[in-house]
Amino acid sequence: MSDAPDSKLYSRLLVIVRTGHSDCAALAHASALAQVSGATLLLRAFDDATEPLPAETATAWLSTTLARLASDGIQVEGELIARKPIQEAMLADIEALQPDLVVKELRRESALSRLLFTPEDWFLARRSPVPLLVIGEGSPGLPTRIVAAVDIASADGEDLLNQRIVDQARQLARHTGAELHLAHVFEPVIDVPEDATMQVMGTSPALIEELQALHRERFRLIADQLGVPDARRHLAVGRTDLALEDLCEQIGAQTLVTGRHDRRRLERFLMGSTSETLLSHARQNVLVVKAAVFD
Repeated sequence: MSDAPDSKLYSRLLVIVRTGHSDCAALAHASALAQVSGATLLLRAFDDATEPLPAETATAWLSTTLARLASDGIQVEGELIARKPIQEAMLADIEALQPDLVVKELRRESALSRLLFTPEDWFLARRSPVPLLVIGEGSPGLPTRIVAAVDIASADGEDLLNQRIVDQARQLARHTGAELHLAHVFEPVIDVPEDATMQVMGTSPALIEELQALHRERFRLIADQLGVPDARRHLAVGRTDLALEDLCEQIGAQTLVTGRHDRRRLERFLMGSTSETLLSHARQNVLVVKAAVFD
């Protein structure tokens, strides 16, 4: 699967870092990916609001960083960004540059901050018109195994999103030589009316078993269509984000590829998002693929 013919080559990678952070895991990961792919690395360094560097220090850091990357044989260009608000400035650069992939390090946010404000990673996952790779707590090195998480729903656009998820996973696997796996999680929670009889039916083992069988069959059809070997198919049961993270740990996968839909603000508040939950702690690298470009 890693050398599928529909996997395109990377030509431009955008890496978002904080000014002065030379040991940034995202920069290390993007640099390694640029080396194996031959892509041009576009470095955009943003001031850290809590610890901004003096202009001269920031300029010297950028010059040194670009020289170091160039000495490693990487085609690189960089720029210091001081525009505010910072999230909008990041998005503006992504939209203007139109890279093949955006790479950034996980930005830790407190629970209170996530409640009051939209976290940086969530904002970019929702708004970025290109795939976003957030480097998590694991090794900044290139992945040896990648998990592409698909949904079995047959709703409008779902199959297209599944295809985009797998295409992006294949593209990354092609450059890194990683082994690609396919996953789906069955959550045995059923929304039922308040009627007592329906509640009993909704929680009955027989119904849950029947639903799991439907998920298993639908997942098999998707995997067959995508040409995924049986040994690399994983149907898990549980809460989606936790089950996917556990699966990655079990098989030694460093990168998880997941999709997200364009939802209205109220829907996001009520329903949440698996991709955003994963980005909140990112035990693995998380590559978020959008269903469609936002207006």
